[in-house]
Amino acid sequence: MGVTDSLQTDDEVSNRQYMIFAQGDVNFKSGWIFTVGGSFNNNSVKFTRLSLLPPLSQSRIFENKLAPRIAILKKILKEVSLYASAARGFSTPTVAELLKSSGTIGNNLQPEDGIDYEIGARGALFNDKLYFDINAFFFHLNNTIVQRIDTNGVSFSINAGSTKQHGLETFVSYQLVDHPNQFFSNTKIWVSHSWHDFHYNSFKQVNTDYSGKLLPSVPQNTVVAGLDIFTRPGLYANITYTYCDAIPLNDANTDFASSYNLLGARAGYRKMIGSGLRIEIFAGVDNLFNTKYSLGNDINAAAGRYYNAAPGINYYAGISIDFLSH
Repeated sequence: MGVTDSLQTDDEVSNRQYMIFAQGDVNFKSGWIFTVGGSFNNNSVKFTRLSLLPPLSQSRIFENKLAPRIAILKKILKEVSLYASAARGFSTPTVAELLKSSGTIGNNLQPEDGIDYEIGARGALFNDKLYFDINAFFFHLNNTIVQRIDTNGVSFSINAGSTKQHGLETFVSYQLVDHPNQFFSNTKIWVSHSWHDFHYNSFKQVNTDYSGKLLPSVPQNTVVAGLDIFTRPGLYANITYTYCDAIPLNDANTDFASSYNLLGARAGYRKMIGSGLRIEIFAGVDNLFNTKYSLGNDINAAAGRYYNAAPGINYYAGISIDFLSH
């Protein structure tokens, strides 16, 4: 039985952005590929509070510097390449970050800027049966935007500190079976691993120094692996395993969400009927171990209210019908 109250605020926000981007590639017969690119970004925000008489208008214009990128790739074999790249980028503050809870715009807030270095290798071996992709990155972020609350309870954002985000990401797959005319027509195993070493490089909030602490919400190790089996008649099965490391839940790293293991499986049957109809019947199970874990944690939540219960073991089934046009 709620009753509509008077209008509290009436705001008009105009957000304009444009980007100019150019890139050039040079290919050599020796297998070298050089790429050079860059972009220029401009962003302006005008905020008008119409509920005030007369209306109050405020604006900010962000003119970002040139964001360059350079990359080098070398084909060492026909299907194997090594590469390296360096890039600089910007992230303009959002309207929510610009606007203080008091209704004024933070005039000193600047875009986040960072530089990223990457090296890696990707390719296929053994007649394309073994595929791999390995990437190492070194990302440094400056002018990190964080939220503050003053003594009057007004929340606002400032540029405070920097972060170092280093990592290694790997994907490997191997095709065990590739015989289209046999009963087991295709079988593949694969594994993906991410190692992330994300830290605050320098970060102070009021009188507390979080420099060197782990970035909240980022597990250090994540592994996802699977087995995919397909048959000529249309039967198939997919098995997927997931491991996630403990996750820091606050800036001080005093609380962590526990690590967890998940196992899921799906089986089905696909059938073409004529040339224009494909039907699929499938069923599966998620969280076969009935693991108790938290998913979608609330980072830096007050009074330690970080956790959100994830589903236990659960089942699903379905039918999919596709009409294919030619």
